[in-house]
Amino acid sequence: MLPLRSLQWIPLANPSWLYKTQPKKLLSVGRKHASSLAVAASNESSQHQIYQSLSDDPFVNLSIENFLLEHTPQNSCILFLYINRPCVVIGRNQNPWLETNLQALDRETRILANEAANNALFVRRRSGGGAVFHDEGNLNYSVICPKRVFHRDKHAEMVVRALQRVGAVNTRVNERHDIVLGQNSKEPSKEVIKVENGDATSPPLEKTPRSLKISGSAYKLTRFRAMHHGTCLVDSPNLGNISTFLRSPARPYIKAKGVESVRSPVGNVSSAVDSTSLLMEEVISKVIKEFAQLYGIHSDAVLKAQRAHAIEPELHTGNNWVVGGLADTHAYEEPEITKGIQELQSLEWKYCQSPQFTFSTHPNEEDPRPKPPLPSNIPSSTRVFLRVKSGTILESQISTSADPAQADIQSQKIQQILANRKLHEISDWTSLLAGSGALGSQEDVRNVSNWLTSKLGH
Repeated sequence: MLPLRSLQWIPLANPSWLYKTQPKKLLSVGRKHASSLAVAASNESSQHQIYQSLSDDPFVNLSIENFLLEHTPQNSCILFLYINRPCVVIGRNQNPWLETNLQALDRETRILANEAANNALFVRRRSGGGAVFHDEGNLNYSVICPKRVFHRDKHAEMVVRALQRVGAVNTRVNERHDIVLGQNSKEPSKEVIKVENGDATSPPLEKTPRSLKISGSAYKLTRFRAMHHGTCLVDSPNLGNISTFLRSPARPYIKAKGVESVRSPVGNVSSAVDSTSLLMEEVISKVIKEFAQLYGIHSDAVLKAQRAHAIEPELHTGNNWVVGGLADTHAYEEPEITKGIQELQSLEWKYCQSPQFTFSTHPNEEDPRPKPPLPSNIPSSTRVFLRVKSGTILESQISTSADPAQADIQSQKIQQILANRKLHEISDWTSLLAGSGALGSQEDVRNVSNWLTSKLGH
């Protein structure tokens, strides 16, 4: 994993012109004026907007993105580019116990805890789609436009044109709306997850894939607006490590509603170009240029937008455009963005938004699949069943006895302990199971608890 970069908090100069067209809809009681970003972005004359984020905080970037979706003019077209520090990002309707290795993420979180407050190794975004891994070699692009001119391949094709301009000529948009790289690259494929809306059962990976996925997409549609945001693996150093965090040890035992990700072999854009020096900057510059050509944006706006990463965060304006670099200060001076950041950081959002699922060590009517054998240190008669809705345990059956009557008693005692508990709040299964007095043997309590922890995290 890459070490997290420390955040740079740079004071923002607030040009006086930004406050001349202050929209009333952004004012709240007790506020003298809306933030500079809010005023510039919501101005009806701001029909073309291009921003580069100077923050690597995914909570900040995803909240700015959502703010732009909700508060920019209905007919405006916006490009927002950002690079997050290492983290796993799952879709709005996904299950973290199914999509991520929570225990591995928890270990990494503890390692990095002294380097970044509110570290972001696990994030639930507001759009749909599958789970992805972000790091500083991955470019995130977001395009917001009128819903009437939106179609799913439009902006992926825009990115393909940009990638072809930097030398990745064998790129295309596939039938799943992902950007793929023809398998003539110099880089061997890696077994990594994820794409957009997955099937209930993930197909096996091809042994010799015809193409490598370099970009996946997710979408959010409102009444008048459409947002397409995607990843682009420009030069990630973590391709070999991604599956550590995206391969859930609980997957064989979980039957879940919602969207499940599909595994795909992935690669870097850098494997298909001759020179990787300043490749990220080149890709960003070309994406901005392609966006400008697609929507007829003034050349002055393009030049200032392309330079945004190299200067202090500042907004520039023209007759019908706003461009510039955005920093953490832009986010935290706008209360609505700050509120969005706090929501994404909350455990309620991260865990309790999960659709209903069951966790079972044995086949049942809801999930008849055969299950992997339990460890040899756990009685072969052990049965574990959990029904979880919105992160809350509604029903549990945990027992080790081979006698059905005794197993029922064990399950009833443990149900009294687990009923209505938040699954993500259980950090000590040993104390809970021992406190129920149901399993009897301390060794059984310890072994069952260790196994549950290895599958469900913490």
